[in-house]
Amino acid sequence: MVSKFSYLKNHGPVLGVISAVSLFLVLPQILNHSLILGGDSLFHLNRIYDIYMQFKTGNFSYFQSNYGFLQSGRIINALYGPGFAYLLGALLVLVHNWINFQIITSFFAFFISGYTMFFLSREMGSTKKISLLTATLFMGSFWITRWSTNQSFMTWGVMLMPLIVLIGIKMLKNDSESLHVLPFALIFSLLIQVHVLSTLMSIIVLGIFFIFSMIKNKKRNQLLLKCFFAGMLTLLLTFNVWGAMLDVFGSEKLYSPFSELSMSNFTTDISVSTYDTTHIGFVLSLIFLLQIGLYFSKSVKFTTPNKLVTILGTFFLILSSNLIPWTKLSNLIPQLQSSLQFPYRFIGFTTVLLLAGFGVTITSLPSVRLKRYFEISMAILSSFLLFQSYMDLQNKSTLWNTDRPIISKSLNDFKSEYGNEQIKHIFVSSHLGKGLQIVTNESSDYLPKYYSADATSYNQRGTNGYRNKGDSEAYAAYGKYINRNTSAITKRVVNDKLIISWNAIKKADKIQLPIIIYANSLITLNNHHLNKDKMTLSTIGTPTITSPKVGKNTLTLSYHSNLITTKSILIIISAWIISVIALIILTIKKRHKPHL
Repeated sequence: MVSKFSYLKNHGPVLGVISAVSLFLVLPQILNHSLILGGDSLFHLNRIYDIYMQFKTGNFSYFQSNYGFLQSGRIINALYGPGFAYLLGALLVLVHNWINFQIITSFFAFFISGYTMFFLSREMGSTKKISLLTATLFMGSFWITRWSTNQSFMTWGVMLMPLIVLIGIKMLKNDSESLHVLPFALIFSLLIQVHVLSTLMSIIVLGIFFIFSMIKNKKRNQLLLKCFFAGMLTLLLTFNVWGAMLDVFGSEKLYSPFSELSMSNFTTDISVSTYDTTHIGFVLSLIFLLQIGLYFSKSVKFTTPNKLVTILGTFFLILSSNLIPWTKLSNLIPQLQSSLQFPYRFIGFTTVLLLAGFGVTITSLPSVRLKRYFEISMAILSSFLLFQSYMDLQNKSTLWNTDRPIISKSLNDFKSEYGNEQIKHIFVSSHLGKGLQIVTNESSDYLPKYYSADATSYNQRGTNGYRNKGDSEAYAAYGKYINRNTSAITKRVVNDKLIISWNAIKKADKIQLPIIIYANSLITLNNHHLNKDKMTLSTIGTPTITSPKVGKNTLTLSYHSNLITTKSILIIISAWIISVIALIILTIKKRHKPHL
């Protein structure tokens, strides 16, 4: 009991400040009672709605989207942060309202970001006051506000990046009280279940920390063993992610997220104005330059962890900038155009690393007066950045109550018979899927690629000026065959199967069905197995079916995986439950351990 009171006494004010700042940043949406529908919103709302309906109906399908994406059966969640998608779907079941869902998730994104940054700063040796200031600066940074303004999933990855750096710091120490296998594995597994691109960046960071730790530490074998066991546990806890990727990507070619051919246009720069996708903004630009300048000037003594985070932060800052010829580089390595797309994504790790380092630098200043000056300056800069973020969120929130409720119309398709007021009314109604039926998304991510042209033709610039020809045609095909399909059909879901029915006027009538067929899809037509060679597939896998009889015909679509089964998912869930319980028990024991 004493330990609990002690914890609240030490952390209560910190939690209070972080909670207050989080509430401040979601106030615009609360006061305007608005939904923010940005560029990525409809894609992710469809993902979350699909999980929501799985919970509501009990018809679970790990691979197929049987409810979201117009019940097309396409595979999204299994390849894109599946674990976290199910958590968000469960939350939507509890709140049953898109506006409340956005407000609550935004609050958690701000709060967790603040606390993870505070935790990292304290671990690196910053004072509690300075750690709190770095936390509020992080909360107001571009990528943390990006979920609220655009529903960018990168926010959730960046939110966990301080914990990744924390693992790296503990690697450097590598003593019995620092690096532990269980939290190491759980943190990294959580990130994999949230956002794959953030995971790839984190591998780079931890790889550099690992190499440096192996050089610096004498207990190399101990570090190797800890990393090995953490890796093995991570593989178990994330089998549903990499197992699904092996299953789907290993069986056929898929459309990746669209290729950005002009990557150099999407770098970020040091700036003196407000932040946006291509400008860091005055506040963080100043802090980054101060931290890098102080390191190279040698005017302040830097600890080993501070040196490493500063060097790494500078490295990621350069990667995010136009100092790298990204367009030329991506022409040599085309995979970068679809996997990374926008170099400004590196600024997330830059922010974490240089903010954490800056806090340590200010803490280590020998002059109390100078330290006090920097603390006041940080408080002013933090207030300025938070105010800017508030105004950005306010501007986005007020759009809901104008004639532009959908902020970004890029890649979104609108049914012409619905006006803005009708769209707003439908999105806030109790029928959560109705809005996703009248405003649809045309992204072709993870659709099967039945593209017949050669690679040279595929990679030519598309008609929209920046995507390649193959991507352009995939987007157009999805809009035509799925979003604007007018076939007279009915759809229902039974267990993990999507059942489509239609009436044929005569035998051998052909019908284009708005569903996606994958290599491992199982199809039955009127209770008879249907081979894919008995149907015509479009470039994105939508089938044209020949009706075998007059009257009602029924096609059943499901997905079969040899790797991801009900049994394997139950094992993964059990492993998570056991690991979390074990971590809680170990933490409690450690807290009550007598100090000799």
